[in-house]
Amino acid sequence: MRLLKASLLVIVLIIGLVGCGKGDSKANTREIIIPKTEFYQYLYIQSVNDKGVSTKETSKLIQDPAVVQDYIRTVNRSVVMVPKSEKQAEVVKQLDKKGSYIVALGDTKEMNKLTYKIYMLKDGTIFFQDTMKKEMMYMTVKKEPKKLEKAKEILDINF
Repeated sequence: MRLLKASLLVIVLIIGLVGCGKGDSKANTREIIIPKTEFYQYLYIQSVNDKGVSTKETSKLIQDPAVVQDYIRTVNRSVVMVPKSEKQAEVVKQLDKKGSYIVALGDTKEMNKLTYKIYMLKDGTIFFQDTMKKEMMYMTVKKEPKKLEKAKEILDINF
């Protein structure tokens, strides 16, 4: 009986110590998969000008399904994590800076049915929507400036 109690105590301590890790492990990361990619036919991208204001010149609607799918392939399967809310708030402030983008994928031109949002920040950080909560929940583990540049090239934007 003592051996059983001692064994249980050791197991509980090990489980407790494992749960107290710093959170830097790969268990907190995952590969994002954008759902229902085949349905997205339109992409709306928006940025801001030097004054932090969105205008017609800093927005574009992509209506070519092939271009939309190329964009999805570029950002899909990124390694992401759920950021701490303070970090997320700090980073998302970049959205009002020129060179950061809000992207909406949609199955209709009006973006009023099936939609999915992505934020691409100037520093290469990408935020993805949680499909269940419709909130921006996932952030790339690493900054992805090459993906940002490739996306800008695919979408043919210079704003």
